[in-house]
Amino acid sequence: MEYLYAVIDYGSSAMKVVYSKELTDTPQYLMMQPEIIEVAIDDVKEYQKNFNLDPTRYAFVGTNDRYYATGELAQAVFRSTLNLTEPKSNHAIGRTLAAVTVAARLAQIDVGKKFRLFLSCLLPAGELVDRDNLEANLREAFKNFDTPMGRLQVNLKYFNCHPEGGGLALFYQEHCDLGERQLGVIMMGHRNSSCFVIQNNVYRRFRSTDLGFATIVNDIQLATSGYKDKTIAAAVANYLSQENDKTPLIKMLLRNNPTAREQELEQLLKAIDLATRKYWNSFVQWLAIQLPLDEIVFGGGVGELFKLEMLDYLADKLPNLPDKNCPAIYLHGGLEYSKNTLIPIELQARFADVQCLWEKDILPIAQTYWDGQRDKS
Repeated sequence: MEYLYAVIDYGSSAMKVVYSKELTDTPQYLMMQPEIIEVAIDDVKEYQKNFNLDPTRYAFVGTNDRYYATGELAQAVFRSTLNLTEPKSNHAIGRTLAAVTVAARLAQIDVGKKFRLFLSCLLPAGELVDRDNLEANLREAFKNFDTPMGRLQVNLKYFNCHPEGGGLALFYQEHCDLGERQLGVIMMGHRNSSCFVIQNNVYRRFRSTDLGFATIVNDIQLATSGYKDKTIAAAVANYLSQENDKTPLIKMLLRNNPTAREQELEQLLKAIDLATRKYWNSFVQWLAIQLPLDEIVFGGGVGELFKLEMLDYLADKLPNLPDKNCPAIYLHGGLEYSKNTLIPIELQARFADVQCLWEKDILPIAQTYWDGQRDKS
């Protein structure tokens, strides 16, 4: 029987998956648009032939006689709209089935037979109470569900669910002795930002705020004209990450006249400057409420964009580490990707939480399982 090992982050800007068919292989990665929408079976079946050409763009699943288009198929063809206010767990079943389907296809698993799955996922800290229901519903759905490849049967051998930032926390804790010190884990995402505290191996004080990159996008939209959400999000993220290189912004301009384009760019730059300052001022006000803490790990795609501001703000607000004259403030928990990683450098910040769960959850659990199998033989 074949195996699939996977970690899923149900991101609001993109679903991120690290997976492998063999533990000894360098793990693969995939990204899918986060949209999902219920559709009639006849409407998605016509895209079945396209799935083999590009699985991430033409994924759909059927469970309990209901069908769902996912990812780019949902967004581009069926005009699905992402609701940033509803819990991610609302659509976790359909999105998980789709992610596993795509990973199985890309890993070239023989889907004519059952295969076994080791799965770990990330949910907002406030939704961890849904973990048991999610696992029970997934186990039932995996027994038999429809996909562009036909019906699949998956035996869920292992399942775990962590709070967003949980991968970074596991990675950091393995490399640092916390003792009784309080570690704050701060995640800055597209939909919101969150913080939880670990002390004496106990997770507590889960907090979140609606301040995410989406608030920046919304403020820019209000101050400009004609730009779509995703256009702004991608261009502004590239602009901020590339040390204010204006090229991504110039590509999104809508005016044709050179003078009008200059004015449009100036208006856009002012809107970005105001929106990012508003975001940061609001964020640090919220962050101050989470203090005092002894050590901090922060991450998420937005964390990468504001890393210098975070380091500057926190530098004099944490105690120094024992026997050192500096505090502990770590982006992505100190993760460094191996040289053979397949994740491109521009995506590594967004995949850091998933990669840490791969290294500190899925791999050890799966290796223990196989060690047990060898002992039995």
